[in-house]
Amino acid sequence: MVLLVAAFHFSPFGPALDRAFFDAASRRPMVASAVPPGSALVLVDPSTMDRLGREPYAMRWPFPRAAFAALIVGLERAGTERIVLDFTFFDHSESAEQDLLLAATAAAVPGTILGRTARQGPVFWDDEFRRQHAVCFTKPRTGEVDFKPDSDGIARNYVVTRSLAALAFDPPASGPGGLLRWHGGLEQIKAQGVPVVPAAHFIEAGLPILDRISREAPDLSPAALAAALQKEPALEGGAFALVRGRTVFVGANAAGTYDLKSLPVGGLEPGLMYHWTAWTNLTADAFITPFGPGFALAVAALVMLTLLLIATRWPGLTVPAVAAIGFVVVLLPAAYAGLSAGWFFAPATPTVTALFTLLGIAAESFWTERRRKAEIQAMFGAYVDPGVVAQLVRDPGSIRLGGERREATVFFSDLAGFTDLSEKLRDRPELMVEIVNAYLDETSECLLNHGAYVDKYIGDAVMAVFGAPSALPDHALAACRAALEAQRLLEGINARYAAPVGVSLAVRIGLNTGDMIVGNLGSARKKNYTVMGDAVNLASRLEGANKAFGTGILIGEETARRVQGVLVTRPLARLRVKGKATAVEVHTLHGAPADLSATEREFVAAYRAGYDAYVNRDFAAARDALARAAVLRPGDLTTERLHEESTRFLATPPPPEWEAVLKLDSK
Repeated sequence: MVLLVAAFHFSPFGPALDRAFFDAASRRPMVASAVPPGSALVLVDPSTMDRLGREPYAMRWPFPRAAFAALIVGLERAGTERIVLDFTFFDHSESAEQDLLLAATAAAVPGTILGRTARQGPVFWDDEFRRQHAVCFTKPRTGEVDFKPDSDGIARNYVVTRSLAALAFDPPASGPGGLLRWHGGLEQIKAQGVPVVPAAHFIEAGLPILDRISREAPDLSPAALAAALQKEPALEGGAFALVRGRTVFVGANAAGTYDLKSLPVGGLEPGLMYHWTAWTNLTADAFITPFGPGFALAVAALVMLTLLLIATRWPGLTVPAVAAIGFVVVLLPAAYAGLSAGWFFAPATPTVTALFTLLGIAAESFWTERRRKAEIQAMFGAYVDPGVVAQLVRDPGSIRLGGERREATVFFSDLAGFTDLSEKLRDRPELMVEIVNAYLDETSECLLNHGAYVDKYIGDAVMAVFGAPSALPDHALAACRAALEAQRLLEGINARYAAPVGVSLAVRIGLNTGDMIVGNLGSARKKNYTVMGDAVNLASRLEGANKAFGTGILIGEETARRVQGVLVTRPLARLRVKGKATAVEVHTLHGAPADLSATEREFVAAYRAGYDAYVNRDFAAARDALARAAVLRPGDLTTERLHEESTRFLATPPPPEWEAVLKLDSK
C-alpha cells in the first residue's frame, strides 16, 4: 500500500486531482472574499472592435500605435490614478512617427505601465529613448505579463516580482506571491461592482486630443506632450466617471485579439483577469499559501497507520470502512475551509490513501473470508449436493440447519424400461454403470441449469427441489420446463445406448408444489439436506402414478395452476392417494403452446371439453368430445377410460353422491 500511495502521489494523477479540487473550491468558495475598491477594467471588447472598425476609423486589430496613444490620453484626461496596459509592443510599426507618438505619450503619463516579458520590453522604449528622457524613467515603467499556467494549461500561481500587478503600485509591490484567490470570471466581478468599460470610449475621446496637440506642438517629446495634456479639459461623466481615481487595467477580450486564457474560475477569460486578480490579492494580502508536498505525505502516513490500527482492533470491514469514510469527510471539508483561511492543503494523496488502505483491508478481509469459507466447505463436506455447500459459503446464515417451512416444487423421476436393459446387459456391468451415469449426469445438469437442488439419487431415480435452499421465483414453471427438457435429453441416451441393444428407455416424472419442511436429516457422520411433508409425498406418488395413466409427466393441482397460460396441461383425474381424505386434481404436462402440433392442440381442446362435461355429469357431451379426442390420439389411456365411463353412465347413471375421484392405493 505504501508503494501504491507513493506511486499515486508522484504520478500526474495526484496533482491533477488537487488542481481540480482547487478549481472547484475557487468557483464556489466557502467564504467569498470582497473585491478591494479602487480598480476598473477597460477592454478592447467586441463593441470596441465594431465601433473602431467602421468609418471614420476603419481600424483592424492590432490597432495603430496612435490608437493606443489615444487610449492612454483618454484615460489620463478621465482622471485615472494608474494605467496598467496588458499589451506588449515587441516590433516596430510601419510608421516610425506612430511609434514615437506612443512612446512619448506613454512616457508623458507617469502612471502608465506597459507590458514586457523577462527578455524584452516595448521596442520604442529602447536604451537611447530612456537615456534621452531619463526623468520619465526614475521608476520602473514595465511589468512582466508572462502567463504561467500549470501543466494542464490553467494558471493558478502568480509570481509577484517584476510582474505587471506589482508595477500597479507605487512603489512596486513585493512578495513571493502564491496561489491566487479568485473573485470569479468577468461576469462575476461585474456583478460585484467592478467597472468594466469598453476601450472605444477612451480611444474616441483621445484621438481628437492628440490631433490638437500634434498640430499645436509638433515636438513629440514626453515633456511637451505632458505640458500640452495639462491644458486639455478633463473628460467628465458617463464612462469617464467610472474610472476616475482608479487603477485601471487595460486588456483585450475580443475574438481575434488572442488574449483569452484558461483560468480556474471557468472557461476562457481575458488574460487581463490574471493580472487584475493578482493586484486584488496584493491589495488585500490575500494570496493563498500552499503547504509543501511533504505535509500531504505526512497526513497520508497518519491516515494509513490509524486505519491499520483500527482494522487490527476491529476485524472486518465495517469499522475500518466507517473510519475511512470519516477521514474523507474530514479531509475534504478541511482543505475546502483552509482555502478561505489562506492555506491550501492538497487533499488528493491523503484522501486516496484512506481509500487505498480500505481497499487493502478489504483484500485482507476477502482472503480471510476465503479461508473461513474453505473451513465451512470442509465442515459441511457430508452434503451430497455442491449447491448446498455453495449456498452456505455465500451466506452461512441463509440455510437454517434446524429446519424451516418453505414453499417449493419437488421433482421425482424414474426410468421406465431400465429392467429390460439391465437384463440384456447382465454380462456387461461396466456398460450399465456408464449408461446410468450418463443419464444422471445429463438429467442433473438439466435440473441445475433450471435452478434446482439435486437432493439424492436412488439407483436410476432422481429427487430434486426447486425453491430450496435458494429462493427461486416461479419454481413451479422452472420445474416443468426442466421436466420437459429431461424427456428430450433421454432421446440422446436412447440413441447412444439403449437402441443398439433393442431397448427404449422412458422417464416418468412427478412434480408437486406446496409447503414443505426443509432441513437436515442424517447422523453425525452423514447428513442430507432434504425436504419432507405431504407435498413431497404426493410428488413421489405422482411419479409412480404415471404407469396407471400411461403418461410421462404428472403434476399436482397447484403446479398446474402456477403454469397456466405459459405451458399446456391436461387434467386427468381427481386423485385420492392412500392415507388422504382430500382428493387433488392431477394433470399431465404437454409443453409450451408454440412447441405443440396443430393435432395435439386440437386433441387437448377436445379432451378438456370432454373432461369438463364428465366432471359435471353431462355424460352425453363428454362421450362425444372424448370420442373426437380418441380419434386425434389413439391409445391414450385416460381418454379411453373416461369415454368408456361416460358411455356406461349414460346407460346407468351413477348415484347422486358420485364424485369423479380415483383412489390410488399403491405407493
